[in-house]
Amino acid sequence: MDIRRFRKMCVYALSLSVAFVGLFVSPPAPAQQPCANGIRIDGAVTDPSGAVIPGANVRSAGGQKAVTDEAGRFVLACVAGTSTTLRSQAAGFAESTQRVRARPGETVHINLQLIIASARTDIQVNADTPDVESDNSAGSATLSAAEVQRLPDDPDEFLRELQLLASAGGGDPSSAVVTIDGFQNTGALPPKSSIASVRVNPDLFSAEHQWPPFGGGAIEIVTKPGASSPHGALFFTDSNGVFNATDPFSVTATPAGKQRYGFELSGPLVRQKSGFSLALEKRDIDEFNVVDATTLDADGAPEPVQQAVTAPQRLWIASARGDWQATPTDIATLSYSANVNNLGNQGVGGLVLADAGYSSLASEYDLRFTNTFTPNANLLHETRIGYSWKRTGQAPNSTTPALEVAGFFSGGGSAGQNLDDRERDLEVDDDVMLTRGRHTFKFGVQSLGYFVHDYDPENFNGAYVFGGGSAPALDAQNNPTGQTITITGLEQYRRAELNLPGGAPTTYQVTSAISGSPLVLFTQWQLGLFANYSVKLLPQLTMDAGFRYQLQTSPESFGNFAPRMGFAWALDKKQTWIIHLRGGFFPRAATDLASDAEVYRLNGVRQKSTLIYGPDYNNPLTPIPGSIQINTVNEFPRSFSQMSTFIAYLNVEHEFPQHWHAKVNFFSGEDWRSLRIVNINAPMVASSIGSAPNPSAALLAPRPIAPNENILQYQNSGHLLGNLVSFNLDQHGYKHLGLSMRYAHQNFKANVVGNGLNSPQSTYSSNGESARVEWSKNNYVSLTGNLILPGKVELDTQFDAGDGSHYSVTTGTDNNGDGNFNDRPAYAFAPGPGVYSTRFGLLTNDTVNGDVPRNIGIMPGPIHLNLNLSRAFILNPTDKDRPRTITLNARSSNLLNHTNVTAVNSILASSNVGQPVAAESARRVAVGVRFSF
Repeated sequence: MDIRRFRKMCVYALSLSVAFVGLFVSPPAPAQQPCANGIRIDGAVTDPSGAVIPGANVRSAGGQKAVTDEAGRFVLACVAGTSTTLRSQAAGFAESTQRVRARPGETVHINLQLIIASARTDIQVNADTPDVESDNSAGSATLSAAEVQRLPDDPDEFLRELQLLASAGGGDPSSAVVTIDGFQNTGALPPKSSIASVRVNPDLFSAEHQWPPFGGGAIEIVTKPGASSPHGALFFTDSNGVFNATDPFSVTATPAGKQRYGFELSGPLVRQKSGFSLALEKRDIDEFNVVDATTLDADGAPEPVQQAVTAPQRLWIASARGDWQATPTDIATLSYSANVNNLGNQGVGGLVLADAGYSSLASEYDLRFTNTFTPNANLLHETRIGYSWKRTGQAPNSTTPALEVAGFFSGGGSAGQNLDDRERDLEVDDDVMLTRGRHTFKFGVQSLGYFVHDYDPENFNGAYVFGGGSAPALDAQNNPTGQTITITGLEQYRRAELNLPGGAPTTYQVTSAISGSPLVLFTQWQLGLFANYSVKLLPQLTMDAGFRYQLQTSPESFGNFAPRMGFAWALDKKQTWIIHLRGGFFPRAATDLASDAEVYRLNGVRQKSTLIYGPDYNNPLTPIPGSIQINTVNEFPRSFSQMSTFIAYLNVEHEFPQHWHAKVNFFSGEDWRSLRIVNINAPMVASSIGSAPNPSAALLAPRPIAPNENILQYQNSGHLLGNLVSFNLDQHGYKHLGLSMRYAHQNFKANVVGNGLNSPQSTYSSNGESARVEWSKNNYVSLTGNLILPGKVELDTQFDAGDGSHYSVTTGTDNNGDGNFNDRPAYAFAPGPGVYSTRFGLLTNDTVNGDVPRNIGIMPGPIHLNLNLSRAFILNPTDKDRPRTITLNARSSNLLNHTNVTAVNSILASSNVGQPVAAESARRVAVGVRFSF
């Protein structure tokens, strides 16, 4: 991003902030009288479902009292001292106590939740120490049930908002780790209405966490227990195509629509002993995938294709939960959830034609048991056991061979064909936390077992690639002139269709089952042991230490140790200035299940992959002069290690007057032993620039191990190095206004793809491989805010903008014969045949192992602005025990209707390199109603 564009973006964000405050913020109320020798406490009282409780009594240890209003809120203007115990009571609920501490003159904002009558809660809130405790880091945030409700109702948009919050830790938002009720096995998100709270980026240096901040951050979701009295809700949300904008790449209207509806119910099973909660939700989504490609017309001339293809989704989400209090200190929870999603025309859009798509059925069922035992105030023991059933099935729109014309279109049948992947997961976790004065110990074990049953006939239908390259020149009658020219993949495809010279496909690849079935079976276990220790060395100095050991089977990796250390230091007695210094190692699973399945599938025993260069277009398996057949196998090395990361973190934060809070964060980290796929038996071909490559000569060059075979080895040869600087400013002290602003600058370089696997363009050269990672944004700004308008209308907004993702420019063909179509072009010195003028300079495909760096391009930067307006009406204000409310809301995502590009044409010979071909959804507007009782 150049400095002018960045300044413009910052001015845009600042203008939006000023307009937001100027238009909607009423003149500030007179400042509260300071409580110089005590603390001010305000907050809300809610039931386990998150519903507010009017008329609840709140009392401090010193005798100050308050009664919650119709919105469930209370204020204790001045409580003497720096700490107190709050007691809250309401008819039909058990009494709850909370310990509150703060510095003199400060305000504490808390939420008091009343639960099942016999389940007494004793929660300590330390307003004087959270900043010097270990759970404070870049992007840390805790969202209450009320704050969660402000986020989008749509599960996909809801997850995206949480991922953006988690990316403050410095990683790729799409890789954020989501845990639900403490379970490490990431599953489908629960219904938003069942969520009690969300913790974003808790102490990322705790030994409990396997993934570092660069992994995308952490999102911890806690669901609600059953209510002590019957509560429920009915809801309906509609996003009509009349209000939604047309896709930016569509030439016809795309009247997308979404409907979401369902119910919730919770209450007691045995009074003061057990409760239940049920939820059922249905989503009907009618979206469009827009094709923006170039094919051939009936006469063989290039023809643009712009087509809006319907992509319907039908999603069911259901959950049931039961809580049982066996003793006053022992609570058990059993939950079951189901998520079934039917999708049509997936994989279509951009350069991918409709016939290359597929329909999909994805389902997940989770059964989970949790037992929490608190024998005394200093000891907590928690056990979690979960079992999941997962299945992904696909049905192709076409069974013909796949067809890729590099830079122009992809058609034919989907490569996955009739895929049917099934998985069973078993998780068993156990941890203990012990508190003794200034000392806190926590240790535990996390185990995950994956039982994989994959029916994966990928490429069983065969796949043609037309990458272009050298070919005979033809005259007007399509006869060879005796000269050689460079042609595009589209011209190569045209000649193949007309059976003309130079029309042989670049490759044809087909996979077959050696054993007669494409079924792949394997089991993998992951085990983590962790221990944490925290001690308050001085009133203003805290030390944290942790250690983690991680092992994995299939493939085996055992020697993975991860020590961690941290300090938090308050520079003044009032703790308005805090410094955090943390550091540690993070071992991570070197592979994922998809990679493991790919190796076990294509190991030359279960399935055989055949790659033919220069085949006959009509009979690709029949040898012809000039065609060369190569077999491909995948393997793990004999010695395999988990990926390791070291991260150092420095944070400085300051509390300004009027509760403005600022943070400056600096991350510096390094990954090593990341996974890359390297062809260890690639032809030994010399690099060259300026002359047309000879694919046949490259394929016939000597290989180090065996002739005519690609051996794709999954190696620990990847590396990442970089840093992140961010600035955060928050304001949550005003009664009617809350703001959170952030700016971040990232600088990460790696020789691996940031969110997946990749292969170097050459086995024998690392030239240009170390480059910016795809997800790293040079600059990024965000703003979130909520405002209470006149008439009790609440306005919530989320805005973010930044640089786009990075991408590589490629030739579209395989010039060095290693079986990977990721070859990059070279810089040219002068215009001429085979030379293209681009925004990156003069580039040419006439090269072997080109010198253009990886990820040289940057997509257009995204800009998101989402707004939500809501108003709750209490239907029976006199019945404080069972309030009935109707909540109306209107939400818009991508309100500016900005084209947020997700893919560009990256093939040099297409002449459209860098041009966007796909984007996120255009503006969407949804209105909803919710009846709660």
